Amino acid sequence: MTVGPGVAVSYDLDGKELWRLSGMTPTPIPSPFAFDGLLYVNGGRGKALTAIKPGATGDLTPGEDGQLSKFVAWSQPRGGTYLPTEVAYEGALYSLSEIGIVSRFEAKTGKVSYRSRIEGGGAFTSSPWAYNGKVFCLSEEGKTFVIAAGEKFELLHVNLLDEMAQATPAIVGDRLLLRTETKLYSIRDHQRHAGLRLHTADGY
Repeated sequence: MTVGPGVAVSYDLDGKELWRLSGMTPTPIPSPFAFDGLLYVNGGRGKALTAIKPGATGDLTPGEDGQLSKFVAWSQPRGGTYLPTEVAYEGALYSLSEIGIVSRFEAKTGKVSYRSRIEGGGAFTSSPWAYNGKVFCLSEEGKTFVIAAGEKFELLHVNLLDEMAQATPAIVGDRLLLRTETKLYSIRDHQRHAGLRLHTADGY
């Protein structure tokens, strides 16, 4: 699958076009991904967030009357985001805008559970991640906002790194790898070990 100026196109392994979806921004940044039998395509800020069924063919672009293709499970017309890619967790999608608005969608239906601004969040470049019943949003100022996974917005904690952070963290096994401007953190699962173990590599 490729995402280009204004359109997403899916290809077979032999290069044959399978389907296309118009209505994207000229340069969408969020990454498409598959979860629980659907492919999620984020059209970018102000554009649609679309869930596509397996086996799709042809033009999936909604008609002028808003009618969806039979291969589109659902589409939220303004559900797209500028920078962060949404995270799928426990039957829901959590999307984060670059200005700190968190939205929760039911993964199968696209129903919106809430849209809420993170107070004091500032700017966000990193994509959110989820673990142990929580969704994590890392701001450019190095603040990690910990939000309860579920149908209602609830901010649980704010963890401070006191340094610029723009890279999306990676989860490898029981470790969270988190990069700031000058450090690389390796954080281990405190439930599997006797206390939280934090390792840093300076000057990364």
